Amino acid sequence: MKHVLSLAAALLVAAPAAMAQSSSPTGGRDYQEDVYVTPYWTRMPVIESIGRAEMQVAPNRASFSVVYLETDKNSDDAMKLAVQRGKVAYDAIKKIAGDKAIVQSSVSVEPYYQQYRNKDGDKVENDRADKIEGYEARVSLTVQVEDVPMAGKARAGALALGPETSTPLRTYLEATTEMNRAAYEAAVADGAARAKATASASGSKLGKLLVVQEGGGPCLGRWSTSSGTDNSYYDRYNAPEAYAMAAPPPAPVAEGMIGRKRVSITQADIDALDLPSDERKQSISSSVCMIYSVGN
Repeated sequence: MKHVLSLAAALLVAAPAAMAQSSSPTGGRDYQEDVYVTPYWTRMPVIESIGRAEMQVAPNRASFSVVYLETDKNSDDAMKLAVQRGKVAYDAIKKIAGDKAIVQSSVSVEPYYQQYRNKDGDKVENDRADKIEGYEARVSLTVQVEDVPMAGKARAGALALGPETSTPLRTYLEATTEMNRAAYEAAVADGAARAKATASASGSKLGKLLVVQEGGGPCLGRWSTSSGTDNSYYDRYNAPEAYAMAAPPPAPVAEGMIGRKRVSITQADIDALDLPSDERKQSISSSVCMIYSVGN
């Protein structure tokens, strides 16, 4: 028991001495411990630059949607008619754009009711189950096209079936890894050029590169009074010439039965509805924060 007490007392005596040594101006551990308190760049003159790049590229995606509505006294018949229109439109889109078109479809059916006039003379629906007048089926096709020049024709194929509603053709950009890398490389080159300009304008000599940090910076960070981790931020269809024997009509792009009626979508239908549109350039941006030492 005496031996344990003696050891504890010795440790208490040794601890203040160790602390005094680490905090002493001449102690061997001063710099090693202080590195975790003050950043290395406070010990030397440095140049910080923010490199920025913005690239203008053509859009690589397009999208649109169409809705086909059918009504019938019977919900199943209404739904079948709407689905048949949707299938013909789907076939037309895929014939035109192939695997470059991603088509997502959905179908829904809702009842509509008999109407009567209320005391104010306004028509209102009698939404009781025994007052159902018929059913409205809705088929929606949402289309993404990965080849923008094909998108207008694909949309024209869907419009040839006369959808009840349709959205404008929207073009946009999905940045690829290669695009992002090119923007990043341009930002690094811009940061290096800015650092050289800073050194030249300030009469300094640019030293070696110390830090490259992707993002808007600042990479020097910022001081915080809180304890713990620092909060730094970082087709017109051309018909062949007429011969003595007329050429057979071109095969339809897509066809099918809608109820008891056969419908078809021809290339002429598509060309008549293929509205031209210019593509707006899209932006890809990148930024980096760079720190250089100041040379002698």
